[in-house]
Amino acid sequence: ADAPASFTATLREYQREGLGWMHFLRTFGFGGCLADDMGLGKTIQVLALLDQRRADGHGPSLVVVPRSLVFNWKAEAARFAPALRVADWSNAGRHDEAFETKSIDVALVTYGTLRRDAARLADIRFDYVILDEAQAIKNRGTATAKACRVLQASHRLALSGTPVENRVDELW
Repeated sequence: ADAPASFTATLREYQREGLGWMHFLRTFGFGGCLADDMGLGKTIQVLALLDQRRADGHGPSLVVVPRSLVFNWKAEAARFAPALRVADWSNAGRHDEAFETKSIDVALVTYGTLRRDAARLADIRFDYVILDEAQAIKNRGTATAKACRVLQASHRLALSGTPVENRVDELW
C-alpha cells in the first residue's frame, strides 16, 4: 500500500508491503505482530497507517511505548506525518482534560502510565491500540499485560524487534 499524500517519507518496498499487510489485517478484523529487526522502520510504517486513518476520518489511536521512545515517536510523527495531532499522555503533568480525545489523532502513553491510568483509558474506544516494544507484556500475569487487555480498540498491533527472547509462548 502507498502512504497517504500527507506523509512526507518515501516508504521502501518492504515497508509498503508491511503497510499493505496492516491494511489486510484491519480488513479481516485481525490483530497482528510486526516483528523485525531494529532499525527497519516499524515506526514509520505505523505512522503511515495512522496518517491514513486520520485522513479517512478515524481515530483516535493509542500508542503504548517505553519511556525511552516517547521522544522518538513525537519527533518522527512531526517529521513524517505532520498532519497527525499527537498528544503526549506520558508526563506527570497530565490531567483529566488530557484524556479528551476529540482533538487528537494519536495519544502516546508509556507502559507505566498505562498501568496507573488503565481504569480511565479503559473507558475510551480507540481506533488502534499499538504496543511498541511489545515484549513488555510477554508475561501475561503482570499488571502491564492486564492493563493492556482492558483497553478497547477496533484494531490492535504489537511491534517488536525481539518477539521471542526465551520461549515461543512469549509470542502468545
